[in-house]
Amino acid sequence: MNPQIQPYLPTHVNLYFVDYRDDLCEQKELLQESLAANSLDSIHEKVWDWWDYPEGTYLDEIRKKMEQDGADELYEENEEEIRDWLSANDTSTPVEDLLSNTGKISMFYSLGLEIDGWHSGFMCNPWRNGSYAQDAYKVRRVLGIAKDTPEATLIDRIVRQASGGGELRIYFSNELTAVLSDDPENDFKQIHFKGEFAVALYNAGEGSGDFEYITLYRTFPFKRSNLYTSESEKYNLENCFGMCSDWLHKQGAPTFTMELPKRGRQIKESKNAARNAQDAEYKRIFKAGGCSAGDMDINRHRGVYYENNFPCGNRCPHCGTFWID
Repeated sequence: MNPQIQPYLPTHVNLYFVDYRDDLCEQKELLQESLAANSLDSIHEKVWDWWDYPEGTYLDEIRKKMEQDGADELYEENEEEIRDWLSANDTSTPVEDLLSNTGKISMFYSLGLEIDGWHSGFMCNPWRNGSYAQDAYKVRRVLGIAKDTPEATLIDRIVRQASGGGELRIYFSNELTAVLSDDPENDFKQIHFKGEFAVALYNAGEGSGDFEYITLYRTFPFKRSNLYTSESEKYNLENCFGMCSDWLHKQGAPTFTMELPKRGRQIKESKNAARNAQDAEYKRIFKAGGCSAGDMDINRHRGVYYENNFPCGNRCPHCGTFWID
């Protein structure tokens, strides 16, 4: 750095100002992307986009002072170096500040167990694969809950109330940084649930299910592909039940460790990743001007019309998808 420039440099540099009202609560895809990648890199990249020219105010002030002293040529010759100095001496922490303002977010950990629900078909009686007792046993076995306990009664209630079946999940709230390991290449090995948590059977495809607050003392192998922010789903549980954003703040939060799980302890991978990938593909096709047979989001179809025949319902003229009344 040219010593002639030193008197014009600020004593304190804060390039990124984050107001107390600024947060990431509406950045649902960004939060899920960071969670899945076990990294804050995507948020850092967004910050650079949101503050396109953060050093501009400092550069203008430095230029003005130097022009007043007749050193405008000196500024022109060293503008890039001044810019680098400002970046190197920046004390702001925009990502940390945004996450602090965001606070805890709702998440769920899938245990990889899918429970079948009731099915219906045109001119067919409703049917269900498996009994309530069998399904309740499967859930209790995964969660380590003994039969004839208060917790078992709650499990029976969940299974019966979740008429559409669904995926077995444990919901909790935590700050994003609490579920990221220090090293993105070396992820957590176990997740521990000790305390009261919201245990749910939830069918994200149709937005139905049920949950209960249950006390758990259970450790599971950790799969990052089974961990999601709740609002990453189109039909998430909060919307289904009309829950407030703080519905989980009084419940416990799991802990994560690097210890390898005991031999034989395994957990199935959640099917949620495949569902999200399919939904993303539907969105891509719709943005490109098309639509997909089987995509039940009527807003991703064009020219939908109503058929007043038997059976009645809406039909897409392009792919043939039908929504029966």
